[in-house]
Amino acid sequence: MTASSLNVCAGIDAGSSSSKLAYSDNLGTRIIAVSEGFDFLTLREEAEIFFDDMISSCVIAVNDGLTSRQRNDFKLRAKEAGFSDSEIITADEAIMTVIDGEKRTIVCDLGASATRMFVIERDGVIDSASVDVCGNMFDEIFADYLTERRLLKENDTFILSEAKRIKHILSENESRLWHNMNIMKEDFERLIYFPVKRASHTFNRLRRVMKPERIILTGGCAKIPLVQKFFVSQNSETIDGLIVKGTAIKALGMSKQSVRQNKPDTVTKIREIRAEILRLEDSLTRQQKDRLYILFKQTEGMNDTGMITMMENLLRDLRDTKTGAGT
Repeated sequence: MTASSLNVCAGIDAGSSSSKLAYSDNLGTRIIAVSEGFDFLTLREEAEIFFDDMISSCVIAVNDGLTSRQRNDFKLRAKEAGFSDSEIITADEAIMTVIDGEKRTIVCDLGASATRMFVIERDGVIDSASVDVCGNMFDEIFADYLTERRLLKENDTFILSEAKRIKHILSENESRLWHNMNIMKEDFERLIYFPVKRASHTFNRLRRVMKPERIILTGGCAKIPLVQKFFVSQNSETIDGLIVKGTAIKALGMSKQSVRQNKPDTVTKIREIRAEILRLEDSLTRQQKDRLYILFKQTEGMNDTGMITMMENLLRDLRDTKTGAGT
């Protein structure tokens, strides 16, 4: 497969604290790269490892209300990162690409810079609301708390990054040992309780007025247990990366027709096996990495069936090796 035969078009969510890149084909939509901030170069490079091919264009979802100059700035950044062509859409456009408008739906995007709520029906967004309760606010509050616990004079960049890291850990664990201090999930939830409750008031008011049949939560903060306690109900579900998946579906229409002529199911299978092998590579010894390189070289020139068989065997060996090393 040559680079010119595929012309991959990917979707990017240019979030305020991190950006994501996703790809869509006949097997589904997958998030395949994440970077801090607007690092489009890292996204493109990580995605090209996954595709083993060139990325030629992208669709970028940005916040609503940006000026033409700000939109052009995103297009310039994309071009500087190696995307020859890009299209800008808004977050609600990306969401509507994914959501079936037959049912009235509230989409609550609990993001890093704001909590945004969209009411979607057949004709598009029929109502919306926004509150300044967000992941960045939680990080700042938690960083101040950690600063006080360590008896430091002021918050710094390191403490803020640690606050983000521990916040994610406490979403799945009851406590975390940090600098000989036991940081409890209860401590974090106590700090963010009132901001989350304030955001939920806006959400509940919108829900009472609009009477949705379906509620969808997305955004990084949707994974926080306290947020789920206030926002999750019987007719709600959580979809990770809803906006970036919408951009990927939009991008699918921009890809060349040749994508559909290259057995996309086989091509995608090879990519996903290769991507999983590369993810396991960090845990390998030097000898195992040398063997990995030799086996990769052996797959060159093979037909698709032979390549998949060899790579699946290699992946099975790597998983067994990793499991054996951990026991």
